[in-house]
Parts: sequence; structure tokens; C-alpha cells
Amino acid sequence: MDRPSADSDKARQTDPDGSTQRVLVVDDNRDAADSLAMLLKFSGHDVRVAYDGAEALDIAREFQPTTALLDIGMPGMDGYSVARRIREDPRFGGVALIALTGFGQEQDRLRSLSAGFDHHLTKPADLNVLERLFAKLESTAQN
Repeated sequence: MDRPSADSDKARQTDPDGSTQRVLVVDDNRDAADSLAMLLKFSGHDVRVAYDGAEALDIAREFQPTTALLDIGMPGMDGYSVARRIREDPRFGGVALIALTGFGQEQDRLRSLSAGFDHHLTKPADLNVLERLFAKLESTAQN
């Protein structure tokens, strides 16, 4: 695994607890969600996991994530619905929503943007891509 960039190290130093993001990982595939959460924790992030849409909204209210990684194809309340609910709630005005899904066609990307997602990534998650995206989000938030 590549060493985190100097920018990531610098961002971590600005947060007293060492984490750079409060990340909510939402996926009905428990193994995928737990594995991604573990990798993000090793990278210094504060991470919570939800396995369905309703649980994601409950955790988000308490945890107040800076970023949410949402699977789109979940049974019941899918990721599009979760994204819309988050966008409707003023408490989550600053949260970055990232679709992390197996759906990668252009129409899927457009649909995720219209549902309120800021970014659309396809599975499997590339930790280096996520870290660069987190650094970009942090930089934008600081300006």
C-alpha cells in the first residue's frame, strides 16, 4: 500500500484526534462495508458503518459525518433515497456524498448526481482514489 501523501499527513495534523474525515460507510454487503471501514480507520479516519438506508440515516444524525460513502443498490431504501433524504435535512448541509457502486454507466453517474451525490465511484473502492478525493474535499472545506 502506498504511503499517504504529505498533504494527507498535514491535514491529519490539523485535527486534534488525528482523523481527517468522519466517514459513514453504507453498504448492505457487510464484508465490503466492514473491509472498507477498516482500511479507512487505518488511514486515520473516524468511521461508522451502516448496512441499510434507515440505519444510515439514524447513524448520520448522531455521528454527523463529513463524508458518506453510499452503495446505491441496497434493498429497501436504496442509496439514491438515502442521498435525497440527507440533502433534504439542513443538519447535513456540508456532508459530501459519494456513490460507491457497481453501477458505472454514464446514465448511472447522471442519476447519482441528480439524487444529490457529489461524486460517483465504482466498486471496488480504490483507497488511493478515496484519499485523494478526501484531500480535495478537505481543501475545499478549508477555503
